[in-house]
Amino acid sequence: MSLVPLGTVAGVPELLIRPVDPHDDADMDAFQEVYAAAELAEDPDAALYSRADGVALLLSSGRGGELWEGYGAFTGDGMVGELIVTGNVHDNLQVARVFIWTHPSHQRHGIGTALSSYADERVRELGRSICHAQARIGVDRANGNRAFAERMGYVLANTEIERKLPLPPDLDLLDRLAAEAAPHHQEYEIRTVVGPVPDGLAASYVALRNMMNVEMPSGDLEVEAGEMDTAELAVQDRYLVDAGRTRVASYALDSSGTVVAYSVAAVSNEHHDHVDQWGTLVHPAHRGHRLGMAVKCDGLRALAEHFPEKRFIETTNAETNAHMVEINEALGFEVAEVYGDFQKRLP
Repeated sequence: MSLVPLGTVAGVPELLIRPVDPHDDADMDAFQEVYAAAELAEDPDAALYSRADGVALLLSSGRGGELWEGYGAFTGDGMVGELIVTGNVHDNLQVARVFIWTHPSHQRHGIGTALSSYADERVRELGRSICHAQARIGVDRANGNRAFAERMGYVLANTEIERKLPLPPDLDLLDRLAAEAAPHHQEYEIRTVVGPVPDGLAASYVALRNMMNVEMPSGDLEVEAGEMDTAELAVQDRYLVDAGRTRVASYALDSSGTVVAYSVAAVSNEHHDHVDQWGTLVHPAHRGHRLGMAVKCDGLRALAEHFPEKRFIETTNAETNAHMVEINEALGFEVAEVYGDFQKRLP
């Protein structure tokens, strides 16, 4: 896609939006700088994705089950805003997720509006009709996010709460909670792996992971079950390695060795001090055995053992997900932020 002139934006003589090249150091340096500046302006303790994350994601586009496209908005000052458009390539084909950041020194000049309009057109070109976006809405510094989203035609469809737990965790607490849960799942094996998903677990893990969209509370967001396969899982694990991240996953296995519950975290690279909790899910047929608590405790214990230098882990749950919220609060997670999930139907 070539450079696209978007005409005059208020206070900006000319704005150009074009794809960024993950092989171009200048593009990716600027892409990371705009993103980090915008995130930290809203939350000085934000858990940032790294430059290596951005490069690895863009290079994995279409191969790991997801499309990833990055765009920069440029003026005479260089890159002043950016856009990511992403979506699954096998399922939820009507939906694209949109992420927009404007550098704090260039906000309120219409750059975000221009990027949102550009995103609408790109989503249409991809043959999709629904945009999903997420933004902080729970603190004074982010109060404008909801107003901006609604001005762009989005409606609030779900509310999620971000919670953080300082690391390393309280090991005595983990031992106590795990011991309380253990009598309820004696027929299951709890196994934790630091690194890629083992081949013997990949198929059943993917089958369970594909249920995540429809099993977790999502408010009024339109979602379908996933259709990831093991080949795409392998691409995701290669992305983690390329980004300097490490998967830490705890699995609950039934008597046949099938994954029936999991808790997956992604440890940031050496330049960052946080861990992202990616997801925890128990198969509906195996609930009631406190497997959620078991896999969470085992995963946190592995983080303490293998990554003692990390400072915190963050997780996000829908406010209606009472069971998982109860588990996280018992583990010591505390509310850090409120996010809004927004949805827009393109006419």
